[in-house]
Amino acid sequence: MKIAPTFLFAVLLATPCFPQRYLTLPYYNVDSLRQMLPYQRGEEQVNTLNRLAVMLFYNDTAGSRAYEEEAIDLAQELDYERGIADAYRNRGYIYQHQGNFPKALDNFLESFSIYEMLDDKHTIGWIYYDLARAHYLAANCQKTIEYGYKALAVFRERIGGNLTVGNARDTIMTYCGLALAYRLTGNSGKAVSMFRMVLDLMRQNPFDHAVDAIITWSIGYDYWSIDEMDSARTYMYRTLAFPDENLNVQGIKARTELTLGQMYRYEGRWDSALFYYQKAFSWYKDHGMLYWACEMAMEIGWVHFKKNEIARSEIYLKQAEGFFNEIMLKNSSYAHDSVKHIVTFGLELFYPMSPSQWKMLIWGDGSTMYYMLYRLYEAKKRSDEALKYYIAHTDALDTLNRLEQSMAMIELQTRYETEQKEKQITSLERENEFKTYRLNQTRIMLFSLAGLVILTVGLAVVILYMFRLRERQNRLILQQKLLRSQMNPHFIFNSLVSIQNFIFNQKPAIAGKYLSRFSKLVRSILDSSFREFVPLEEEIDTVENYLELQKVRYGDLFDYTINIDPGIDTESMMIPPMLAQPMIENAIEHGIKHKEGKGRIDIRCRRCNDLAIFEVEDDGVGRKRAQEILMQQDKDHKSLATAITRERIAAMNRRAKQKITLEIVDLADDEGNARGTLVRFGIPV
Repeated sequence: MKIAPTFLFAVLLATPCFPQRYLTLPYYNVDSLRQMLPYQRGEEQVNTLNRLAVMLFYNDTAGSRAYEEEAIDLAQELDYERGIADAYRNRGYIYQHQGNFPKALDNFLESFSIYEMLDDKHTIGWIYYDLARAHYLAANCQKTIEYGYKALAVFRERIGGNLTVGNARDTIMTYCGLALAYRLTGNSGKAVSMFRMVLDLMRQNPFDHAVDAIITWSIGYDYWSIDEMDSARTYMYRTLAFPDENLNVQGIKARTELTLGQMYRYEGRWDSALFYYQKAFSWYKDHGMLYWACEMAMEIGWVHFKKNEIARSEIYLKQAEGFFNEIMLKNSSYAHDSVKHIVTFGLELFYPMSPSQWKMLIWGDGSTMYYMLYRLYEAKKRSDEALKYYIAHTDALDTLNRLEQSMAMIELQTRYETEQKEKQITSLERENEFKTYRLNQTRIMLFSLAGLVILTVGLAVVILYMFRLRERQNRLILQQKLLRSQMNPHFIFNSLVSIQNFIFNQKPAIAGKYLSRFSKLVRSILDSSFREFVPLEEEIDTVENYLELQKVRYGDLFDYTINIDPGIDTESMMIPPMLAQPMIENAIEHGIKHKEGKGRIDIRCRRCNDLAIFEVEDDGVGRKRAQEILMQQDKDHKSLATAITRERIAAMNRRAKQKITLEIVDLADDEGNARGTLVRFGIPV
C-alpha cells in the first residue's frame, strides 16, 4: 500500500522553523539590525526595515508587517524603487505564511515588475522562485513547474565568459523546488532525475551535510514511490551513514529510520519495521519532538495491533494520545522552543508550510490515532471506550474537513486570480496589437468560465465528501449536519448559466451583481453548515440572495416581499439556518412555476410571546394541483424538501426542551379554489 497523494503533499512540507534554517532567504542578526535602525536615514534605513521584515515574518508576523509597512511608506517618500520592491516582496512572504496565496502572488508580481524595470536579473530569478513556491503551497503544481523553469533560465543566463546570473546554490535550490513539484504531480521518476542532478552539483560545490542528507533521503523516497525498492533502500542506508555531526543530520537520519520502518511495514515485515520505528521513536521522544513522537507511537502501536499483540499496542497508542494532547495543550509540536530549529522533515529548508497546512497535518494524525484506539478497544470488546474514541475520531475528521474545505477554497481562488492577473499582463504586453488583443480577450473569457466551473466542481466535491463522511457516523448525532449540506445542483448550474449569459451579452455590471449574490449565498450556506443557529439578519440575507438568483433564473415569473416585525432585533434573534429555503424552492418549483401569470411570494417574521413566527406564503396552484402536474410529468419523482425539513426539525426537537413547529396550510378562496400555500414555522427564542 502506498501513501495517498494528498498525504504526500502534507508530509513533504515542513514544520515551522527559524528563518536561518530556510536556505532560500538571507540571514541577518535581528538584534544588530534593531540597534542600528535609530541611527540610520534614507535608503539605508529602508534596507534595514526590509531586512527586519524578512527575518521576522515566520515567527512574528505582526512585527514583520509593521516593519514592512514602515519600509514601503519611507521608500515611497524617497522614491526609492528597490526599497519599494523589497517591501512588496516581504509582504508576499507574510501573506504566504498566513496561507493567503492570492495576495502573496499579487505582491510578488508587484515586486517583480519593479525589479524588471531595474533589470536586476538575479533578484528576478528569485522572485520567479517565490512565485513557484507560492503556487506549490496552493497545490497548483503546473504553475510551480512553469515558474521554476523560468527561474532556472534566468540563473543559467550568461553575463560574460563562464559567469552566469545565478550561482550553484541558486541552481540547486531551483532544482529541488522543481523536483518537489514533479513529486506532487505523481511523476516521482522525474523527481529522482532532478534530485540526482542536485546531488552531482553538490559534489562539485560542497554543502552542509544536513542538506546532502536531505537530498539523499529524497532520492530514496522517490525510488520507493516508483517501486524500485533496492535503489530506495540503498539511498536510505547512505543517508544513515552520514556522521552525526549536528542535530540537523540526526533529525534527517531519524526521518530515514521512520521511512525504512514504513517500507518494511507495507511489505508486511513487522519485526524489521518495529526495529526502525523504535530507533526513530527514541530519538524523537528524547529530543522533545512531540509531533514525530506521536507519529512513531501510532505506527508502533498499529504494527503490534496487526501482530495481534493487543496489550503492547495499547501501551503505544495511549502514549500517542498523550503526545497529541500535549501538542493541543502547548499549541506547539515541540516540548520546548529550543528544538524548533532542528530539521526534521528536511524539506522545510525549501518550502516551509503555512500554519493552516500544519494544522491539517496534525488533525489528520489525530483522526488516525483516535481511529486506531477505537479499533483497539473494539477488539478488546470494551464498548464504552470504543465509542468514546470513535466519537473523537469523527470530531477530528470534522475539524480536518473544515480545514480542507478552507484550503480548497483558497486553492481555487488562487488559481482563478492567477488567471485574472495573467490576463492583465497579457493585455498590457499586447495592447498595441489589435488582433492579438482580441484573441487574448477570448482567452480571458475562457479562463474566467473555467475558473467558475472549477469553483462549482470544487464545491460539489466538498459537499459530496461531507455527505459521505457523515453517513458513516451515528445517525442521530449527524442528522442535522447532513440536512444542512442540501442544495439543489440544478439551481447552482442554472444560476451560473444565467450569469454566463449576462457576460456573453456584455452586461458586466449585472453579471458582477449576481455573481456577488451567488458567492455570498454559497458562502453563507457553507458557513451555516457548521452552525446550529444563525442571526435572523443573516438568514434573511441568505433568503434574499436566493430569491434574487431565482428571479434571474426564471425571469419575470414572480415577485416577492420580505416583512420583518419592527420589534424584532434581527441581530440578536437566533434561528436554525436554511429552514425557509426548501419551502421557498417548493413554492417556486411546484406552485408558481405552473401558475398562469406572475406569482408572488411573501416572507414574514413576527414575534408572538416566546416564539418567532416565520411564514412563507405563495399564490401558486396549491399542493394538490402541483402533485397532479408532477404525476403527469414524472410519476417516479419524489419531492423530499418537506420530508427532510420535518426530519431535521424532529432531530433538533429531540435535543431541545422548547420545540420547533411546522404547519403547512393549503390556502383557498371563498369558492374553495386553491390560491396557494402557507408554510409557518414556530421557533422558540
